[in-house]
Amino acid sequence: MTDHPTPPKVDVEWVGENVVARITGDINATQADITQQPLLELLAGKPGKLVLNFENVAYMDSAGLASFVKLLSRARKNDIELHMVALSPMLKGLFEITRLDTVFDISDTEEAVLG
Repeated sequence: MTDHPTPPKVDVEWVGENVVARITGDINATQADITQQPLLELLAGKPGKLVLNFENVAYMDSAGLASFVKLLSRARKNDIELHMVALSPMLKGLFEITRLDTVFDISDTEEAVLG
């Protein structure tokens, strides 16, 4: 992480009944809500799958992790599959060390999830 975190941005693309959210920037305690809010709003559209692409996320802290646990909980309550793709080695390590890799569906690419 840099001294000046990159503000997060979420770009959304609907692919049939599924939605891909491509996240850019750092996800930390001060930025987690900025990232989480548009993702929670996507759940209202009732996608079959919500695919979160982390290819352009350089850093995430525990607040960022907590925001995705909340998102997963909301998705499950609405019978929406939540998938994470393109995690950097640092992010994969973060999910593994917290054992959240056993909770989230993590794949290498969007294509692996969407077919």
